[in-house]
Amino acid sequence: MALVNAMAGRPVGPAEPQPGLRDVLVEHGYLAGRAPASVEPALRRWALRLRTVFEAVDLDAAAAAVNALLADVVIGPHLSGHDGQRWHLHYTPPEASLVDRVRSTTAFALAMLVSEYGTDRHGVCAAEGCSRVYADTSRNAARRYCSPACANRSAVAAHRARARMRGTTGTTGRLSPGPAADGDQSDR
Repeated sequence: MALVNAMAGRPVGPAEPQPGLRDVLVEHGYLAGRAPASVEPALRRWALRLRTVFEAVDLDAAAAAVNALLADVVIGPHLSGHDGQRWHLHYTPPEASLVDRVRSTTAFALAMLVSEYGTDRHGVCAAEGCSRVYADTSRNAARRYCSPACANRSAVAAHRARARMRGTTGTTGRLSPGPAADGDQSDR
């Protein structure tokens, strides 16, 4: 998700500034800091392809998007304990490039997400104007937003819209106190 979200709402043309996708990978445990800048365009293209899974309208479309990703990855799973890290699974052979490792790992992660949860637990943020994606592996499967901030903004906007429909907001946007029960408003 972080790779896809690093691209959300950002230009992808050659003349525009690009997000530091290698930095995103380092934040998630990849040894990408020493990767050449030349990997950035390939990572950008891959992030855009990953997004197709989150944008899929139904399970068949999500499965087709995942299968298209899986068809394009280098596969050679093995356990690795490199650079002082604990043993962990790599989906690519030891000689695979950073881009190949990222592509395989993210394709398999999305394959697991779709096969385990279908399309009910991932998607594009429901907040107006947000194009980030989310994956929900919580017990209640109620997530529709990429972050608590987007969920809160949407809740506030919905509350204000309901209040406007009821005509109970003043010019400040706060709920007005309404008339007193006996009609006397001198203490307000």
